[in-house]
Amino acid sequence: MRLRQRGLGCKLFDTFYGCLLYADDILLLAHSVNGTQQMLEICDEFALEFDMKFNIAKSVAIKICSRHNIQCSPLTLSGISLKYVSAIKYLGVYIVSAKCFKLSVDHLKVKFRRAFNCIYSIGTQQ
Repeated sequence: MRLRQRGLGCKLFDTFYGCLLYADDILLLAHSVNGTQQMLEICDEFALEFDMKFNIAKSVAIKICSRHNIQCSPLTLSGISLKYVSAIKYLGVYIVSAKCFKLSVDHLKVKFRRAFNCIYSIGTQQ
């Protein structure tokens, strides 16, 4: 609610999508680095108010835009800079840093090949 009240986040078809939550995972969506930093500050204030802590070691940033491979200002949470990564795993799906929204299924291909090779090797031994 605090993010929406401050006008931060993204809207798609008049629906606010600034913050996606699942269990203890939080995914912030913003149009700019400045907007993301403001959202992080609001989340940090909320955490202090409710005696919570973010796991900074697991907190990362990813850029999805035409300038995804260009270095930009660091984002900070609780005074510590977040690392920019080329891909994140969220709810079992890999989201890749690119010009537009992109998912990676490479990990599924590897698992399939591994399982296939295991079954194939057992079948050829008999």
